[in-house]
Amino acid sequence: MVYEMIIIGIDPSLNSTALTIYKDGRYTFYNYTNNKPNYKWIKEVNDCVNFQFHEYSNNDDFSESEVDKIDIYDIVTDKIVNDINDIIGKRDTKIFMEGYSYSAQAGRLIDLVTFSTLLRYKLHKNKNVILHFIPPSSLKKYVAAMVYKPDKKGIYRDGNGKAGGSFDKKDMMIVLTQLNIDEVYFNYLKDRKEDLLKPKSIPKPFDDINDSLLLCIHGQELHKLSN
Repeated sequence: MVYEMIIIGIDPSLNSTALTIYKDGRYTFYNYTNNKPNYKWIKEVNDCVNFQFHEYSNNDDFSESEVDKIDIYDIVTDKIVNDINDIIGKRDTKIFMEGYSYSAQAGRLIDLVTFSTLLRYKLHKNKNVILHFIPPSSLKKYVAAMVYKPDKKGIYRDGNGKAGGSFDKKDMMIVLTQLNIDEVYFNYLKDRKEDLLKPKSIPKPFDDINDSLLLCIHGQELHKLSN
């Protein structure tokens, strides 16, 4: 039997890393979070997202806190890599991740770079894995092109005239709700669209899962174009 390439989208986050895995025609979702199992939004999608829980550092001593972070990052990245290795086995796999967003606050960006670099290094050691990194602006433009038509200048805009390159997480979730994919997670987003878009920011874990899902879909398209 000839198996298709496995495609994975990863959205690294210090408190809610998300994975979307496309394997044999189905999507599978993982979230590695320091939220609690009884958190409202986690309970709502516990049937279609595989949650892994971990602690976080709240040490007041600066030096000890920095060491705690290394230990936690090592534990979480091990969980992610072990899960991926179990899922893909010996099959060829392409993993798509976003590049760093330098609009983030400096302290959190440094921590995210530390976490993501550790994750990248561990993933890169698997010889069956090919890593791809997507600039955030490119992903946004691609997402806009999923459902909207280009204007006379070739720029994809939503119904309000907003260019894809300026999309935020809410705009990107709206695109997901317009895709004709019959999966439990997609249907949940469609059913709870108004509730998820009502707050100032999309609640976790949806912002991260959505990003990983969009990266996975983008990765599927790039893989098709390269073959």
